[in-house]
Amino acid sequence: MSKLLEIQQAIEKNQAALRDILAKRGSDGKFSPDVQQQLQRANEEYAKLKADGETERIAENLEKELLASQAQAQTRAANTSTTGAPQFNQSGLTYDQAFGKWLVQNPANPTLTEDEQRMLQTRRQEIRGTNPQTSDVVGQGGYLVPESFSNRMYEVMKWYGGMLEACQVQNDPIGGVLRWPTGDDTANTGTTNTPQGSTVPTQDMSFGRVLFGDWTLTSGIVRLTQEFLQDERVGFTSGILARRLGERIGRRVNTKLTNGTGTNEPYGLTTTATTAGITSAGATAITKAELVRQLHSVDKAYRASPSCAWMMNDSILGYLRTLDMTTDTTHIFVPGNIITGVPDTLLGHRVHINNDLTGATNGLPVSATKHIYFGDFSAYLIRMIRDVTISRNDQLYWAELEVGFMGFMRLDGNLLDVKAIKYLLQA
Repeated sequence: MSKLLEIQQAIEKNQAALRDILAKRGSDGKFSPDVQQQLQRANEEYAKLKADGETERIAENLEKELLASQAQAQTRAANTSTTGAPQFNQSGLTYDQAFGKWLVQNPANPTLTEDEQRMLQTRRQEIRGTNPQTSDVVGQGGYLVPESFSNRMYEVMKWYGGMLEACQVQNDPIGGVLRWPTGDDTANTGTTNTPQGSTVPTQDMSFGRVLFGDWTLTSGIVRLTQEFLQDERVGFTSGILARRLGERIGRRVNTKLTNGTGTNEPYGLTTTATTAGITSAGATAITKAELVRQLHSVDKAYRASPSCAWMMNDSILGYLRTLDMTTDTTHIFVPGNIITGVPDTLLGHRVHINNDLTGATNGLPVSATKHIYFGDFSAYLIRMIRDVTISRNDQLYWAELEVGFMGFMRLDGNLLDVKAIKYLLQA
């Protein structure tokens, strides 16, 4: 039995136990103090199981991708040997293999062949154009990560936030300022041509534009010892780097895409989504009825989108789940399935967890706070420029016998339609 299946079965047992606990409601419709504690423990256990399940799901996906990339590399090498290869690559060499050797080579005794060096340089120049970085392959050169490595990083980055998972991502091969056209024609409803033969009136369309910048976010420096690199096993170093760099960049990216001010950094969701759906009646409480009103504050055209969802801090979701523990038997939260990929839903719409949004204090919402966002998240566009790049430096930590690695990426974000996403404002 896989670990993921074990976790899913534990979640199902947790939900069955929760139903049994809910059946212990007293004749007055309330729970006794000890039953309330049982409910709280069951809720906390569910949150932990979901987190463990997501981590295990990522690990299984990474393992599958690694095996698939290795099989693809072997296939490409076999095809190259039969169909011919570029003049400088007669050995069936792949970029993934050259990149892997570059990660772990000893600067005192470089192991990259001329073919491997040429492949790394050619790929970088093809995609990045001019090359302002140090061209020294052994020392400070920076290279675009291969697809399999990049996919592993991206999966980890998505887990460490909610923005990359929820929003529309646009890959852009060219940096600089991007002017994205927008248009709102919802005020025009067409005309009735009466009487017959009369002139049809003109209803012009209006257009606008949203500007996207070009901001660089880094992982900071990850240090690996020379001994660690010497003891490298196949894919081990790339796996370590993919996870650590993905975690670091993912946290930074999510923070800026959530709360960025737009000044020398991306325009974050909380800066651009400026329309409140409703304001709660209580300063430290949210009701089921208010969630329904928040949902319907967004136009049905947006609610019909497959990208329409909720976004909130995990602690706020934990609070909302307690609303199902009252005398009202209508449940608003439905747990998903980590094996099949079915997500948790709230009032029929997916829930994205974003812990860069303000969370609960002492288990309760905070007064005058925008805790919950709802709408069509494809209206928030994330512009990712080219690919993630990794730079290696062998000199910076020479005295400690360590090598420094740093990942960086260029991106921006902005909301294309302010009507698409609205927030629930706490009183």
